[in-house]
Amino acid sequence: MSTREQPTQRIHIAMAKLARFMTRAETRTKLLGDSGRDLTPIDVELLRTIVANGPMRASELSDWQAVDKSTITLQVRRLVQRELVARQTDPTDRRAALLTATTQGLRTCRRMDSAGVELLEAVVGKWPKRDQVIFASLFSRFVDDLSAGPTE
Repeated sequence: MSTREQPTQRIHIAMAKLARFMTRAETRTKLLGDSGRDLTPIDVELLRTIVANGPMRASELSDWQAVDKSTITLQVRRLVQRELVARQTDPTDRRAALLTATTQGLRTCRRMDSAGVELLEAVVGKWPKRDQVIFASLFSRFVDDLSAGPTE
């Protein structure tokens, strides 16, 4: 890679390589372990969101994912059928349901995270600690900003 390339060009090329890497079945297995093998990327993100944010309504998930409630209902149903998520009556509004991670859902999420951390430690574990900290900070910031969308 030429040092005369613009930083954004280098980032774009790296993102294309990363995207290709992330679509490989063996990569998903390394990142998620056996626990995440049969989950779709959406299943993984929904489960992680429910685990991280505690009991939440399906409408909150649909807002987060920017899809309508009927779409999120189908996606959540898969997690409920796999016993990773449970529906509970919302004590503040008995007409609504709250989604919570089950014990199995929490265990699955922990195992997926352990597998991913193990893979990343094998890659960046050889880097100086300072580089690891800087990369984690900048990469997290990049993903957050990219997820938020461009600003005018």
